[in-house]
Amino acid sequence: MTGMSKTILKALGVMAALTFAVLPAQAQTKVTGGIAAFNEALLPVFTAKDKGYFEAEGFSLELVDFKGGGPAVQALAAGSIDICFCAADHVIRLRARRLPALVLVGLDEFHSYALVSKAGAPFTDLASLKGKKIGITAPGSLTDNTIRSSIKALGLNPDRDFEITSGGVGATMQAAIDSDRIDAGLVILTDLANMFQKKGAYKIVVDYREMPYPSFDALVLESFVKARPKEAKGFARAVLKALADLETDPQLGPKVLAGMFPNFSPALVAEVAKSAIARAPKGGVVSAASLENLNKIVLSSDDTLKAITMQEAFDPALLKD
Repeated sequence: MTGMSKTILKALGVMAALTFAVLPAQAQTKVTGGIAAFNEALLPVFTAKDKGYFEAEGFSLELVDFKGGGPAVQALAAGSIDICFCAADHVIRLRARRLPALVLVGLDEFHSYALVSKAGAPFTDLASLKGKKIGITAPGSLTDNTIRSSIKALGLNPDRDFEITSGGVGATMQAAIDSDRIDAGLVILTDLANMFQKKGAYKIVVDYREMPYPSFDALVLESFVKARPKEAKGFARAVLKALADLETDPQLGPKVLAGMFPNFSPALVAEVAKSAIARAPKGGVVSAASLENLNKIVLSSDDTLKAITMQEAFDPALLKD
């Protein structure tokens, strides 16, 4: 065999090896996740993504940002996304539309919002905001349900006694507060931590953050679980593995979170990462107390809906191998 022939054969061998090396990546399917509000509860998802845990399960995760839970869940219902990273409120609403949904993995077991105004505003509680503009992220979202339930608990009417308007998320909500387009707005905890870096600029009027509540979870339709059980269980395994890594490695959380929020200072990154890990439900399991509050708030904001049971809201078998 000539030298030229050996060279050609060697090249063909390299090309074949490269082809086989690429095949697993080409064979992988895609799972699309819609983010209702970009916040610290996504830490285990981004950790799993960074560590390649989703790819190890045979699929890639593509993330899409939405402006609130309402638009994100509409995309889930339409089949534009496979997973909605949003509040479990939407399990109730989707089931009312005959679209059975459930929490695949819990990501935050507490309510994730607080009602915020400028520090110099005269408001001391929700009642003192009567007749004023309150910003929610989007109609039908966790923020909308929460504020309507709280107003009704005061014996007031959310549509008559207040002006509830979309304020958006993140910088958009902050800008609405700063410009006085709204008098107070519901701000998710990660944005809240960032805003309060500006000392003396804002104050909390009502704080919901310690209430047990499935405020941020990976929601899926039952049809997705039935059609793609490998991806559904693979996603759950990957996130649970990431949660375990975050609990055992104190350096991992700040490292991943710094990539998620590159404008955060190291001190803020450390604070938010610690909060995310502490708030995550153990093993991704939805608690009975959080589901009780979910039913209470959603149904008080809309009495045409029906309470859901734990069996309807969450299937722990999906978290097991």
